[in-house]
Amino acid sequence: MTNLDLNQYFRSQQVSLQWLPVLRSLAAELADDVPAEKLRLMFFNVGGRLAGDVESRFESVQTLTELENEINEFWLQLNWGWIHFTEQAGCIHINHQAAPLAEAFGDEALPWSVGLLEGFYQALFKILGAGDGMTVRAVEGECADMQILLRFGNHVA
Repeated sequence: MTNLDLNQYFRSQQVSLQWLPVLRSLAAELADDVPAEKLRLMFFNVGGRLAGDVESRFESVQTLTELENEINEFWLQLNWGWIHFTEQAGCIHINHQAAPLAEAFGDEALPWSVGLLEGFYQALFKILGAGDGMTVRAVEGECADMQILLRFGNHVA
């Protein structure tokens, strides 16, 4: 079995078979009728709502390591992979592995469905006291398949 075979197998396990055709059809319909930037904003808002719904589990964290551990526990419960934080050049890089976005909505939807993770992490950092100038944004060219790289910092582009 090759790494490609393993990757395809793992991806196929990420989304319930009862929901996969519905989510793919929904994504196609949305992409046909709504511009990609509006979809990204909509998913950003969904991610923010998700973070707001579970904010109490993160309110007591004191360190970046504690936050990473708590987020990983949360994603594990949802079968949404795991993350690793690194601090680089005044930013926090969020490496989110095994995110099911590409499998759920299709690879072509990743440029806008990644907004869900942007919104989740943006809202979470705001809950923890980040100022309005601090933003989360996916790193262009670093989001594919099951790996999403995001950056959190002052006016991240």
